[in-house]
Formats: sequence, C-alpha cells, structure tokens
Amino acid sequence: MRIDRHAVAAALFAFAPMLAGAAPLVRFCPAAQVRTYPLESVRGIQGLLLQNVAIVNPDPAPFRVDAITLELLHAGTVQDQRFLSTKEIAATGHRSRELGESGVLAVIPFQFCGHELIASDERLAGATLAQHEAMLLTQQVLAIQEAADTLRVRVTGDVGGKPVEVSGEIPVRSDLSRTTYRFPLRGVWYAGVGPSFHTGHRWAIPEEFAFDIAKLGKTGLTYSGDGTRFTDYYAYGAQVYAAAGGRVIFAHDGEQEDPHAMRQPTETQEAYFRRLQTDQQHRLQAGIGAIAGNYVMMDHGNEEYSLYAHLKPGSVLVRVGQSVGAGEPIGRLGSSGNSTEPHLHFQLCDRPTPLQCAGIPIAFKQIEIPWADLPRPLQSGDVVIAK
Repeated sequence: MRIDRHAVAAALFAFAPMLAGAAPLVRFCPAAQVRTYPLESVRGIQGLLLQNVAIVNPDPAPFRVDAITLELLHAGTVQDQRFLSTKEIAATGHRSRELGESGVLAVIPFQFCGHELIASDERLAGATLAQHEAMLLTQQVLAIQEAADTLRVRVTGDVGGKPVEVSGEIPVRSDLSRTTYRFPLRGVWYAGVGPSFHTGHRWAIPEEFAFDIAKLGKTGLTYSGDGTRFTDYYAYGAQVYAAAGGRVIFAHDGEQEDPHAMRQPTETQEAYFRRLQTDQQHRLQAGIGAIAGNYVMMDHGNEEYSLYAHLKPGSVLVRVGQSVGAGEPIGRLGSSGNSTEPHLHFQLCDRPTPLQCAGIPIAFKQIEIPWADLPRPLQSGDVVIAK
C-alpha cells in the first residue's frame, strides 16, 4: 500500500491550534519508518539517523520557526529529548536555503525521496517560511539506550504574532531483516564500509546499511604490487553467491571497468578524493549502470530486495525472472561502475530499485566475526569468516 505523505501529515497536525489557513506541515524522508543499527551490542545501544525532516508552510501567512524538539518515545512516554538551539535553527535555515540554491535535490533525488518530501511547487528556504516554502533539517543522529518505538518532531513558531505548535511522528524499528541472509562471499573477508557512522554508506538512504566487501592480504592491504591493475587485488574475480533464495528482477552486464577510477601511486589522498568527487558527479548524471556497474538485484519477498554491484564484466550468470536458490553463484566480484577498487557492494532495501529505496539492516547467518566479544551484527571494519 502506498502512503499518501501529505494526507498523513495533515492528520498528524489535527491537534495544532487552528489558524485562518492551513497549519504548517512536518514531513519525513523516508516516511514509512526510521531504522536503528547497533552502536554497542553488549550494552544494547542503538544508533538512529533521521535522514530528512521538512517543515512546510502551505499558508499565505509567513511562518517563523522558533524551536525544534526531537523526542524518542516508547508506548507514548518520552524517553529522551533533543532541543535545537536558536543558533542551530538559524544554521539549519542557512543550510536549507543553500541546498535549494545548489540544485542538489535534482542531482541526487534518491536522497530526498524525489517530490514526496519537497513537492514540485515548493522550494527550500530559511527559518521564516513564506507560502509553499520549506525548511529542511537533515541527518540528525540519536543514540537509544532504552526501548523506543516512535520519533516525534515538535516545531513551535509564530504566524502573525500568534504562537503555533505542530508535530509529526514516525515509527522507530530496531529489528533486522525478516529474512536471514548468507554472506554473499565465502572465506575470510573485510567489511571495509558498513552501517557505522564513520563510513559513507550510513549517510545515504538506499545504502544506509550496505557493505563494501574486500579481501586483505598478509600486509594488511587489499592488493599486491602498486595496486594499479585489477588483478593486483586479492578480491578480484571471486565468486559471488545469492544471499537468499529469490527471483532476479535486474541483471545488468556489459559495463567496463575503469582503472583510472582507482587511486594512482603518485596521487595524494586529498587529490584523489577531489578527483573522485568530480567523477562521481558525472556518474550520477549517466544513470544506474555508471553507478552500480554490472549488477544483480533479487526479490526475496517481505519487501526485501538485495543488490550485488560492481560485478566483473561478462560474469553475470543469471537473467531477469529467474528463480535462484540461496548460495547459488550469480557473478564474479569486479570493479565496474562507481568503484574505487575491486570490491562487492551488497545492500538490502525496501523497493525493487537500486536507488529509489530505503536501506534495511541485514541479519546474517553462518558467519563469525573473530574480533567480536559475542555474536553481533557486522560493523564497518570487521573481518568476517563466511562459511
């Protein structure tokens, strides 16, 4: 069932003081729920990232945002709160206006839920909103030490000298995927990038709980020699397996690998990142093949879809519509698409598209994490033994 975000938002604000016109709205992106991931499993501490909140004014009268409060609730009781100061609200308004002027909503629409968050007749602005203007609050991090099932955003402000308070609520989920998945590779691997906050995946909606998987050698590096050839990398060409049984909904092959996308031996890390940023902007404009490279996407039921990206050219073994069993080979690890070195990008998300979806935390089976104190979900930087 598709949720009408505007209708939901309107219903949530029925308790707000009635004005002559429509009350301001609070919208979320993603809108269905916000999901946590363990920060520290022994103590049960979860990390939550609220990706986007839009405060929208549909009324001709200007609305000035004065205060924003984030509240974590369990069974209707507030467990924790965060208050944004006047300085933080001013900074949020400044960033919101800059985002609107930069055109980034059109460049990476998957990060802002397309027009579901900011409608086509609305524009981003600062902390004082004219009609059809919105202030965007992005990427708020919260830690949960007690159970929480709801996140509420309360906004107080002023319309024509009258105080107004509105709020919106979104469910909080702290469970993992409904299906338990096998690791998509066999042997000893390095989960270099994962759902932890210090790596890039967590900050992008489709890949918030995704993994970039490589293999380490005896030196602790992922390659031998100078790392300029794909065959220098220990992971290159490894067999990739279906993590669970399902039906193939996308199978794309034919994208070539670009050795210049990798860091060159004489290139500083800073210079490489600058070049990489420019390259990624071009790839975003070129379409999904330029980003994911050769890839397979599978439907596992329960609105769970797995993605295997950056596969080696000519290696994809499955076709669209094919039913594949857990553990069956589907391709080989490569470096196609937006890939800085040979690795497997593996993610789980809630829609049958690699980008226009929200990530889902993955429950793995038949793995060991040698450095973990007890069995726990994978984190960025873990060495993992897949059986």
